[in-house]
Amino acid sequence: MRHTNSLSLFTYWNAKRGKRPAPARSDIEPSDIRTLLPHVFICEIAASDRLTFRLAGTAICLLKGKELKASHFSELWFRDGQRNMERTARAVVDDAKPAVLSVDALSCGGRMLAAELLLLPVSGPSGGNDRLIGSLSVIESPYWIGHDPVAGFSTTGIRFLDPERESVFLSNRPEVPLPPAVRQNPSEPLFGRRKGAHLFVVEGGRSD
Repeated sequence: MRHTNSLSLFTYWNAKRGKRPAPARSDIEPSDIRTLLPHVFICEIAASDRLTFRLAGTAICLLKGKELKASHFSELWFRDGQRNMERTARAVVDDAKPAVLSVDALSCGGRMLAAELLLLPVSGPSGGNDRLIGSLSVIESPYWIGHDPVAGFSTTGIRFLDPERESVFLSNRPEVPLPPAVRQNPSEPLFGRRKGAHLFVVEGGRSD
């Protein structure tokens, strides 16, 4: 995972699921991930048997230049990539396999940007996995977002995650110790210096 949004959401999802393959939708508290919400979305399997947006964060809607609620998730992609994207997303839901994808976006004006997509399974009221939560984060935000909507996405890389293995990696990441801050006593001289007006005079040098 390249983006901190992906890592933060995955860590939260992993903590909420416990020993289950996926957490329940009721386990997800928006207030817990409020700083991520502009980049977060939730999809569910609709009557059409396709994944449909239940909600999409403002940053994602801004990329497309429109509200995405009730639209099909795979329609974010260009037509030739929609079927594969639908299959990938359904594999995340049906098999409880988290996935992280590298994607490119092409704007209506011909501009390109790179983004990272995280897909995580979530169970519904029935107890079965019938939805997913994810994040879509631009790697480097260009100035034109909000003025030149994205025409479509294309997938450039995909990796299915092993939650158990990823959890061990995250928990074993060493903490970097920082030395305690040393507070200088204002009444003590600073290495033999004395203050005069706005300058420091360093004692020493020639005495003749």
